[in-house]
Amino acid sequence: MEDGHQSKKAIFIIQARMQSSRLPGKVLIPLPLWGDKQLLMWVIEELRKSKHYGKIVLATSKNKENDLLEDFCSKNSIACFRGEEDDVLSRFTSILKDVYYNTVVRLTADNPIIDINTLDKTISYHQAQGNDYTNTDTLPTGMNFEVVKAQSLLEITNQALTLSDREHVTLFIRNNKKYKKGVFNPTVSSFFKTLRLTVDYASDLLVTSSLLQFGQKHQLRGLELVQAVYTKAPYLFEANKNNIQKRQFKDAKMEVDFAIQILQKYELHTSASILEKQKP
Repeated sequence: MEDGHQSKKAIFIIQARMQSSRLPGKVLIPLPLWGDKQLLMWVIEELRKSKHYGKIVLATSKNKENDLLEDFCSKNSIACFRGEEDDVLSRFTSILKDVYYNTVVRLTADNPIIDINTLDKTISYHQAQGNDYTNTDTLPTGMNFEVVKAQSLLEITNQALTLSDREHVTLFIRNNKKYKKGVFNPTVSSFFKTLRLTVDYASDLLVTSSLLQFGQKHQLRGLELVQAVYTKAPYLFEANKNNIQKRQFKDAKMEVDFAIQILQKYELHTSASILEKQKP
């Protein structure tokens, strides 16, 4: 059983895989480019600074290409769990069955810029509110957080889950009214939400590389780093602003609405109009 101190700690589970349709092997690419620290290591080192840091586990699949990730973990004394490729939820629940942490932070290995103060405040808010699920949604893409109650994740495995529920881990909880959910949003500039700081395209890699290089030079991290770069070189964020972020939709209508937005963004108005008329 957890004591009072242990109950405030969190387990950080990082989803990672070497396969990527746009940028294969991205999680082990050095950042800044031609440096000596891999993208994944940026994530791990920042998480270790959290006051809620209890344990870090890398959750990857059994696919052969992910042997490189297991080797990385072995060399850097990081716990590694390998499970099903598409059933990511099963990776999380398998990990949680063997630990005592009831606060889970779900992360992905392609988001190297973390504001640790915001993460700690989000975890504290989540615990104080007794939420099943807490997230932030006003930070740059790639910097928002998801915090989940471990028991809630373990319980949903008894539900009739879709393939999307199993792939996207928290989707069932987010779409189900029975769970207590909350949003923690720090006071930040409104422009932050428009920025993209995840790594999925080559242009994302160049943007994050530039930020981390600037951060190393001026000893800046997290939101302080983003603010400084935006103040000095706002044009840098133009490089990847049109990249399309993968997302999950609650229903077909939401997906079609998003498709229409994309078509309109690229001035494909005829196609957008046709789709508009055929909406579910």
